[in-house]
Amino acid sequence: MAGAHELCAPAFCVCRMSKPIIGLTRDSDGSPKSTDDRFVFYSQSVERAGGTPRSIFFRDCLEDVEKELDQVDGILLIGGDDLDPALYGQTWHPKAQPLDPRRQRWELALIAAADRRRMPTLGICLGCQVMNVHRGGSLHQFLPDLPRENPLEHRKVDGVLRRHDVTIDANSRLAREIGKTQVNVNTYHKQAIDRVGRGLVVTARATDGVVEAIEDPSMPLFVGVQWHPERISDEPEHLAIFRMLVEATAR
Repeated sequence: MAGAHELCAPAFCVCRMSKPIIGLTRDSDGSPKSTDDRFVFYSQSVERAGGTPRSIFFRDCLEDVEKELDQVDGILLIGGDDLDPALYGQTWHPKAQPLDPRRQRWELALIAAADRRRMPTLGICLGCQVMNVHRGGSLHQFLPDLPRENPLEHRKVDGVLRRHDVTIDANSRLAREIGKTQVNVNTYHKQAIDRVGRGLVVTARATDGVVEAIEDPSMPLFVGVQWHPERISDEPEHLAIFRMLVEATAR
């Protein structure tokens, strides 16, 4: 499996000699009053995978995006609330929960800059959706409204956290890194990818057809997953997703 090889860092760069630095987006602007309780799961998972997490708080000055990317080897777009559907030509669904518009502007600028640099990128839940919308794709805004055979409940309802199986394309980067074509994942999302963005391919689906992963096979790493591997990174197949990101920075 690809995760078996050792990481290496350029000998000429003291700040990168030990561990690759992974920039993690935050659901926070970094002010004392802001909170982001979920961040610890992402940072711990990156550390378990051999990387050093570095917070990227959202800002109003988009010119700072390039400065932030200069400080990291790869980026991880974390989960959060819902993108403005005007980005893909729709109006708000009544069940949607709008993402802070400052974070939305920042992350779209961040992913655009990282994409131009061909920087290794992993997106989780909202992060996966940001990657797709950035590439011109669209979303299903509320999965319970989506007609499909044998529908699964993808949301966390009444405090119940569900799990279900996902089938992964055997030819995908994701399957090679995980070492499996079927995994059992956690699920708490109400939106998912509809129209797939430019250059992206669907690499995993749930049993009801809902898209669970995308990637751009032409990139060093441009992978998004709809589930939350940071919550279950004590399981090898889910930790492998973070190792995939960390190790991609060393190639």
